[in-house]
Amino acid sequence: MQMIVHSYAKANVGLKVTGRREDGYHTISSYFLLLPFYDEIKVSIEEGPYSVSIKGNESYIGSKEDLMENSARLFSLETGLSFSLKIEIKKNIPLQAGLGGGSSDAASVLIALNNYFKYFSQEELIDFSQLVGADVPFFTSGYKCAYVSGIGERVEEREWLKEYKYVSLFRAKGSGVSTIEAYRKLDEYNLNTTPLSNLVYPLKRSEFPNDFELIEGKSIFDEIKNTIKEDDYLSLSGSGSVWFLLSKEPYCSKSEYFLSCKKII
Repeated sequence: MQMIVHSYAKANVGLKVTGRREDGYHTISSYFLLLPFYDEIKVSIEEGPYSVSIKGNESYIGSKEDLMENSARLFSLETGLSFSLKIEIKKNIPLQAGLGGGSSDAASVLIALNNYFKYFSQEELIDFSQLVGADVPFFTSGYKCAYVSGIGERVEEREWLKEYKYVSLFRAKGSGVSTIEAYRKLDEYNLNTTPLSNLVYPLKRSEFPNDFELIEGKSIFDEIKNTIKEDDYLSLSGSGSVWFLLSKEPYCSKSEYFLSCKKII
C-alpha cells in the first residue's frame, strides 16, 4: 500500500519551562498550533520481513532519519508486526527551527502504519507516541490547537482564537538552534515558572512569553516589531530559530528574514 501524507509544522504560542525532572527532562507549559507548512512524505508498506529505507533530502536524512526509523521500530516491537517500510520525503520545514518538523515526520510514520494495520485506537496511539519523542503526541493527536504540558506527553485539545487568521514565518539565513544546547543555556536561568493562562484574544507577549527568548538574539524581533499591528502576536517558536507572527490580515515584508505568510488551517 502507498500513501502520501503531509507532515505539518507547529508553533508554540507561549512556552514556559516549568521545571526539570530528576531524569534530566524539562517540563513545559505551552499551546501548540498546527501550521500550514509541511513536509511531503510518500510511504509504502508491505507485510513481510522487517526493513526500513528512507530517501529524500540528504542534509535532512543525515541528522534526522533515526526519529522516523525509531518510530517504525518501536511500532513493530510494540505490536509484534513485521513489515517492509519505504519512505520518500521532501523536506520543506527548516531544520533546527523550533517548528517540530522531525517530530511531525515521525508522527506521520506512526499514523501511516496504524492506518494500515489498525492496531491502536486514537487515544492509544497518542499515548504510545510519547516513546518516540516529546512533541510527537501532539502531531499524532490530529488537533489543530492543544495545551501541552509535562515533557510534551500531555495533550489537551483547545479551541483556536479565530481572530488570528494568518501566520507568517521569519528566519535569519543559515541560523539553526540545537534544542539540547538551548535547554542547557536556559538551565543557567534556574527557571521554575508558573503555567500559562487560558488563551484569550488579543494575545499579549507578557502573558504568553517564550522563555527561550532569554537566550535568543532579538535582531528579527527588533526589525519586525514596528511593522505589525497592535493586536498581532510575534514570538519565537520552540527553542528557535524561527519567529512567527499571528495576524488578522495577510502580512507581507521585504525583510531578508521574511519566509512566507499563509492562512491558518
